[in-house]
Amino acid sequence: MNTKAVSSLQKMIDVNTPIIYISDYDFVRVDELIIQTIGKKNVYEWNPVTGGTHFVSKEKRGEESLENFLYQQYVLDAESLPECFLLLKEIDDYIDEARIKSMLLHIAQRRLYDKAFNTTIIIVSTKIKVPQEIEKYVSFLDIDLPNEEEIVALVRKHIAINHDEGFNEEDIPKLMPSLKGLTAFEIDRTLDMAMSSNGTLRAEDTTMIFRQKKQMVRQSGILELIDANESLDDIGGMEVLKDYLLAKAKVMAHMADVGKYGVQIPKGVFIVGMPGCGKSLCAKASAAAFNAPLLKLDMGSMMGKYVGESEGNLRKAIKLAEAAAPCILWIDEIEKAFSGVGGQSNDVVTRMFGYLLGWLQDKKSSVYVIATANNADNLPPELKRKGRFDEIFCVNLPSSDEREAIFKVHLGKKGKAELVVINVDYKKLANATNGFNGADIEAVVNETVEQCFLNVLESGDNNKQITITTDRLVAEAEKTVSISKSCKEQIDKMKKVFDASNFKNASK
Repeated sequence: MNTKAVSSLQKMIDVNTPIIYISDYDFVRVDELIIQTIGKKNVYEWNPVTGGTHFVSKEKRGEESLENFLYQQYVLDAESLPECFLLLKEIDDYIDEARIKSMLLHIAQRRLYDKAFNTTIIIVSTKIKVPQEIEKYVSFLDIDLPNEEEIVALVRKHIAINHDEGFNEEDIPKLMPSLKGLTAFEIDRTLDMAMSSNGTLRAEDTTMIFRQKKQMVRQSGILELIDANESLDDIGGMEVLKDYLLAKAKVMAHMADVGKYGVQIPKGVFIVGMPGCGKSLCAKASAAAFNAPLLKLDMGSMMGKYVGESEGNLRKAIKLAEAAAPCILWIDEIEKAFSGVGGQSNDVVTRMFGYLLGWLQDKKSSVYVIATANNADNLPPELKRKGRFDEIFCVNLPSSDEREAIFKVHLGKKGKAELVVINVDYKKLANATNGFNGADIEAVVNETVEQCFLNVLESGDNNKQITITTDRLVAEAEKTVSISKSCKEQIDKMKKVFDASNFKNASK
């Protein structure tokens, strides 16, 4: 069991915390934590299946309802009552009941003000649900995900239990990146899946393990593990930003040596720019440059209904990212969550913002953060100053040279098809698409190729070669409403903001 979790739980008990809340679905692991911390003291458990039982012996106490379970403890004579713990599991469907809230409140207050009353409540649930009436008495305990040493121990234990004689110890470091960021329960399940395919665990199983991990991360509803196939070569233009990311990737690849030279651990980069100009593509391509998994954080999915739920979700997301390090954490459209913080924003958003700022400032792990935003004008200055991110880049509409480079990227991909020939003048294409962003240019290329394909189908010759020409692409571009036309006012406003900012230009 994680020694940090044991220490944290013991400290909460020592300072007379009335209600300790543990949000975790691996109840076996939580039980081990409680046994290791509390030992065989008076611990009584209540859950919807068995009702009230003694935690160690599992002997029934006779109370069937949660209300009776709590009431019996509350009315006991404190003078004759030793230190006691009430372990409440999966009480989500009961905690909003008026009498349950009242009982929890009274026990918490008695724990604080009656020195002879030594009862601590421990709530264990798969999700955070804390009514406002008791929020001041609740402290949250986070159980860290297994570190490298613990993962190695889990792998070796799994090998021993399954008598896997074909396993090679040298494969453990190769399996490690795919197993980081998972709970002990998930690691055990994943290893079972890997072994079921060929009867042994091998380095070649990393692909299957990564696929399984992707499913588990998605099921968490907090982070998404992105299977990015893009590289920085797939981005036309933005040479300054691409060179910058490659330099940071080199530093991250040699983290073991940075301390010898006083090099600061890279924090991350903030990319602000026009819609459709490649911000998301940069985030995805960075995964290949850093040779690290890409985790996407959707701030909208963090928001919860109950007290502490939103902040708890953000803590979980960051904990998962740190456990999966080295990795890329992509916070997309960050302005949608934090625009206006300090003004009309609510307390929950302000607390989440403060927690994120503190983590970005003090981060020591090899989690490289890439935050993207269409407009940073309304974001608080605390997020945009140096120290949170290493650099802030501004991505404008592509220049003529960059539009030429973007056409080369997209047409180069199309030219790899068996029956496609590319015969174009890239300068003319760039001149004909002034005001287009990368997404506009990609749409022009895709639509042109599709029209050529439809012409082939009409001819009835399905093996006929098609030629993509300058005239075809220019004709399609003339029919396309670019972003500079469809969103003229917004684009003009953003240009003024970018021109007035001190953000570094991604292109030069």
